[in-house]
Amino acid sequence: MSEIELLTSMQANRAIFVDYVLVQTLMAAVIVYIAYVFRKLPTLIKAAAMVGSVISILLVTFFATGTQTVFYATATTMSEMAGNGSEIATSFMDSVNFPVGEPVSQPGWMSALSLIQLVINLGVTVYIYMFATWGDE
Repeated sequence: MSEIELLTSMQANRAIFVDYVLVQTLMAAVIVYIAYVFRKLPTLIKAAAMVGSVISILLVTFFATGTQTVFYATATTMSEMAGNGSEIATSFMDSVNFPVGEPVSQPGWMSALSLIQLVINLGVTVYIYMFATWGDE
């Protein structure tokens, strides 16, 4: 791929990633709403909805993680091109403060925050479907 094709791919990747972040944010509100609507239904129905919500959370997390992985792999390719003398790649790497000629990876703190968010989302989902009292019961 050329530098321009890589830059175009990276731009599309970031748009997809933002979409997943928005879906994840809105999904949390939908999960709370559905848990509230289902609050008086039998436990089996609430448990089924909870399992569906948990699967959705995991899928969106996996898709967002995959998108990030592709981005950093593409950035690493761009870094290699910059290391081999590409002016376009060097300009890009300098503009985003990525190292030239070295692998690019996600910061550890970002990975940790993603894992913390996943655990919180899963825990809250199980709680609101199975254990929450909504004040009108």
